[in-house]
Amino acid sequence: MGAVKYWEDLAAAPVRRFGPVVFDSALLDRLLDLMGEKHPVHDSDDFAQGTDRRRRIVPGGFIHSITSGWVVQHGSPAAIVGMRRLSWDFVRPLYPDTPFWFTTSTDRASEIDDRLGLIETTRRVFDDNDRTYAIGRMSVVLLRRAERPATTGGVHR
Repeated sequence: MGAVKYWEDLAAAPVRRFGPVVFDSALLDRLLDLMGEKHPVHDSDDFAQGTDRRRRIVPGGFIHSITSGWVVQHGSPAAIVGMRRLSWDFVRPLYPDTPFWFTTSTDRASEIDDRLGLIETTRRVFDDNDRTYAIGRMSVVLLRRAERPATTGGVHR
C-alpha cells in the first residue's frame, strides 16, 4: 500500500485506473448475508431474470465499497476527514463474476483553509469493451499537508 495521499497530491492528479476487479458470487453471498440486503434482484437469479436481467446483480452500494477499497489497496489511502456528497448513476447491471475496471479522476479541487481542502472526483466503472456500468461522483474533505515551520537560530516562526 502506498503512502497516504493529501489534498495537494490529488488536486492535480492524473486519472487513476484500476482493475481488473471481480466481485465474485461467494463475496456477494457473504455481503448480502452480512448486510441483510436480500432484495430478490440481488439474491435470486430466477427473480432477476423475470425483470429483464440475465441473473442477479451486484448492489450499487457494494460497487462503491469495492472500488473504494481497491483504490486504497492498490493505490494509496487518502487523508479523508469527511464526505460532502456521493451519488451514483447505474447505467447497466453489474453481474457477479464479471471482470471490470474503473477510473478515478479529479474534477475540481479547492482549498477550504490552511488545514483542509475539497476534492470532487468522478469514478467510472466499465468492462473490457469500455461499456460503462456506473458513474460515481464524490466530494470529499481531505487534510492538506502541514507546512513545516521555518527555524532561525533555534527559534520557530
